[in-house]
Amino acid sequence: MASAIGASWIAGAWDYRLAGPLRPSITTDLAARALSAEQTRDLEALTALIIPTDDTPGAREARVVDFITRGLGSFAADQRALFERGLADLNGRAAARDPAGKAFADFGVQAQQTMAQELETEKSEFFEAVRVATIAGFFANPEYGGNAGKAGWRLIGFEDKFGWQPPFGYYDREPRPA
Repeated sequence: MASAIGASWIAGAWDYRLAGPLRPSITTDLAARALSAEQTRDLEALTALIIPTDDTPGAREARVVDFITRGLGSFAADQRALFERGLADLNGRAAARDPAGKAFADFGVQAQQTMAQELETEKSEFFEAVRVATIAGFFANPEYGGNAGKAGWRLIGFEDKFGWQPPFGYYDREPRPA
Protein backbone atom coordinates (compact mmCIF):
# COMPACT_ATOMS: atom_id res chain seq x y z
CA MET A 1 0.00 0.00 0.00
CA ALA A 2 2.79 2.39 0.91
CA SER A 3 4.51 1.74 -2.41
CA ALA A 4 1.31 2.42 -4.32
CA ILE A 5 0.71 5.69 -2.48
CA GLY A 6 4.28 6.83 -3.01
CA ALA A 7 4.22 5.79 -6.63
CA SER A 8 0.99 7.68 -7.28
CA TRP A 9 2.49 10.89 -5.91
CA ILE A 10 5.80 10.45 -7.67
CA ALA A 11 4.45 9.15 -11.00
CA GLY A 12 2.73 12.39 -11.95
CA ALA A 13 5.98 14.27 -12.44
CA TRP A 14 8.76 11.68 -12.56
CA ASP A 15 11.63 12.50 -14.85
CA TYR A 16 14.38 9.92 -15.05
CA ARG A 17 16.98 12.68 -15.33
CA LEU A 18 16.15 13.48 -11.69
CA ALA A 19 17.09 10.03 -10.41
CA GLY A 20 20.57 11.19 -9.38
CA PRO A 21 19.60 14.35 -7.46
CA LEU A 22 17.01 12.47 -5.41
CA ARG A 23 19.75 10.65 -3.54
CA PRO A 24 21.52 13.43 -1.63
CA SER A 25 21.71 13.19 2.12
CA ILE A 26 18.77 14.50 4.10
CA THR A 27 19.14 18.22 4.62
CA THR A 28 17.42 20.80 6.74
CA ASP A 29 19.03 23.62 4.74
CA LEU A 30 16.11 25.81 3.74
CA ALA A 31 17.95 26.98 0.62
CA ALA A 32 17.60 23.45 -0.76
CA ARG A 33 13.83 23.46 -0.23
CA ALA A 34 11.07 24.52 -2.57
CA LEU A 35 9.08 26.40 0.11
CA SER A 36 9.92 29.28 2.43
CA ALA A 37 10.61 28.66 6.13
CA GLU A 38 7.13 29.96 7.04
CA GLN A 39 5.44 27.75 4.45
CA THR A 40 7.46 24.76 5.62
CA ARG A 41 6.43 25.41 9.22
CA ASP A 42 2.74 25.55 8.26
CA LEU A 43 3.07 22.44 6.11
CA GLU A 44 4.74 20.58 8.96
CA ALA A 45 1.87 21.53 11.29
CA LEU A 46 -0.64 20.25 8.75
CA THR A 47 1.21 16.96 8.19
CA ALA A 48 1.35 16.48 11.98
CA LEU A 49 -2.46 16.55 12.00
CA ILE A 50 -2.64 13.91 9.27
CA ILE A 51 -0.24 11.50 11.01
CA PRO A 52 -0.14 12.66 14.63
CA THR A 53 2.33 11.58 17.26
CA ASP A 54 0.88 9.30 19.90
CA ASP A 55 2.34 6.02 21.19
CA THR A 56 4.19 5.86 17.88
CA PRO A 57 6.15 8.47 15.93
CA GLY A 58 4.14 10.75 13.67
CA ALA A 59 4.84 12.89 10.62
CA ARG A 60 7.07 15.30 12.55
CA GLU A 61 9.35 12.58 13.86
CA ALA A 62 9.48 10.91 10.45
CA ARG A 63 10.41 14.31 8.93
CA VAL A 64 7.73 14.00 6.28
CA VAL A 65 8.02 17.71 5.49
CA ASP A 66 11.60 17.09 4.28
CA PHE A 67 10.30 14.52 1.80
CA ILE A 68 7.57 16.85 0.57
CA THR A 69 9.75 19.94 0.19
CA ARG A 70 12.44 17.96 -1.58
CA GLY A 71 9.79 16.49 -3.87
CA LEU A 72 8.34 19.91 -4.66
CA GLY A 73 11.83 21.01 -5.65
CA SER A 74 12.38 18.05 -7.97
CA PHE A 75 10.05 15.26 -9.11
CA ALA A 76 6.81 16.94 -7.97
CA ALA A 77 7.70 20.47 -9.08
CA ASP A 78 4.44 20.69 -11.03
CA GLN A 79 2.57 20.59 -7.69
CA ARG A 80 4.53 23.45 -6.15
CA ALA A 81 2.02 26.11 -7.24
CA LEU A 82 -0.83 24.05 -5.76
CA PHE A 83 1.01 23.83 -2.43
CA GLU A 84 1.82 27.55 -2.43
CA ARG A 85 -1.81 28.51 -3.19
CA GLY A 86 -3.09 26.04 -0.60
CA LEU A 87 -0.74 27.29 2.10
CA ALA A 88 -1.74 30.89 1.29
CA ASP A 89 -5.41 29.89 1.60
CA LEU A 90 -4.68 28.12 4.88
CA ASN A 91 -3.02 31.23 6.28
CA GLY A 92 -5.93 33.33 5.00
CA ARG A 93 -8.22 31.14 7.09
CA ALA A 94 -5.89 31.56 10.05
CA ALA A 95 -5.77 35.35 9.63
CA ALA A 96 -9.58 35.48 9.55
CA ARG A 97 -9.65 33.79 12.96
CA ASP A 98 -7.01 36.01 14.53
CA PRO A 99 -6.86 39.77 14.02
CA ALA A 100 -3.15 39.81 14.94
CA GLY A 101 -2.46 37.71 11.85
CA LYS A 102 -1.21 34.46 13.38
CA ALA A 103 0.09 31.86 10.98
CA PHE A 104 -1.55 28.43 10.85
CA ALA A 105 1.39 26.84 12.73
CA ASP A 106 0.93 29.29 15.62
CA PHE A 107 -2.59 28.09 16.44
CA GLY A 108 -3.34 25.35 18.93
CA VAL A 109 -4.06 21.83 17.74
CA GLN A 110 -7.84 22.20 18.14
CA ALA A 111 -8.00 25.29 15.91
CA GLN A 112 -5.65 23.68 13.39
CA GLN A 113 -7.88 20.59 13.27
CA THR A 114 -10.93 22.77 12.64
CA MET A 115 -9.25 24.50 9.69
CA ALA A 116 -7.96 21.18 8.30
CA GLN A 117 -11.45 19.67 8.59
CA GLU A 118 -12.84 22.61 6.64
CA LEU A 119 -10.39 21.87 3.83
CA GLU A 120 -11.24 18.18 3.92
CA THR A 121 -14.99 18.85 3.90
CA GLU A 122 -14.59 21.19 0.93
CA LYS A 123 -12.68 18.41 -0.86
CA SER A 124 -9.75 20.76 -1.29
CA GLU A 125 -7.30 19.60 -3.96
CA PHE A 126 -4.51 21.04 -1.80
CA PHE A 127 -5.54 19.07 1.27
CA GLU A 128 -5.76 15.85 -0.72
CA ALA A 129 -2.29 16.47 -2.21
CA VAL A 130 -0.85 17.10 1.26
CA ARG A 131 -2.54 13.98 2.63
CA VAL A 132 -1.17 11.76 -0.13
CA ALA A 133 2.31 13.31 0.09
CA THR A 134 2.30 12.90 3.89
CA ILE A 135 1.48 9.22 3.66
CA ALA A 136 4.05 8.75 0.89
CA GLY A 137 6.72 10.55 2.91
CA PHE A 138 5.93 8.54 6.02
CA PHE A 139 6.52 5.23 4.24
CA ALA A 140 9.10 6.24 1.60
CA ASN A 141 12.65 5.02 1.54
CA PRO A 142 14.47 7.25 4.09
CA GLU A 143 17.07 8.26 1.51
CA TYR A 144 14.38 10.39 -0.17
CA GLY A 145 13.96 12.62 2.86
CA GLY A 146 11.06 11.19 4.85
CA ASN A 147 10.56 8.15 7.07
CA ALA A 148 13.41 9.29 9.34
CA GLY A 149 14.64 6.49 11.55
CA LYS A 150 12.45 4.19 9.46
CA ALA A 151 9.51 5.20 11.67
CA GLY A 152 6.88 4.29 9.07
CA TRP A 153 8.48 0.95 8.30
CA ARG A 154 8.71 0.04 11.99
CA LEU A 155 5.05 0.95 12.42
CA ILE A 156 3.94 -1.59 9.80
CA GLY A 157 6.57 -4.20 10.70
CA PHE A 158 8.57 -3.90 7.48
CA GLU A 159 12.03 -5.41 7.75
CA ASP A 160 14.62 -3.46 5.82
CA LYS A 161 16.80 -6.30 4.57
CA PHE A 162 19.17 -5.98 1.66
CA GLY A 163 18.60 -9.57 0.61
CA TRP A 164 15.81 -11.97 1.29
CA GLN A 165 16.15 -15.71 1.58
CA PRO A 166 13.53 -18.43 1.37
CA PRO A 167 11.21 -19.33 2.83
CA PHE A 168 9.45 -16.08 2.08
CA GLY A 169 6.14 -17.19 3.53
CA TYR A 170 3.86 -20.10 4.19
CA TYR A 171 3.48 -20.74 0.46
CA ASP A 172 7.05 -21.84 -0.20
CA ARG A 173 8.02 -23.65 2.97
CA GLU A 174 8.99 -27.27 2.81
CA PRO A 175 6.03 -29.48 3.67
CA ARG A 176 6.18 -30.97 7.14
CA PRO A 177 6.46 -34.74 7.34
CA ALA A 178 3.15 -36.40 8.12
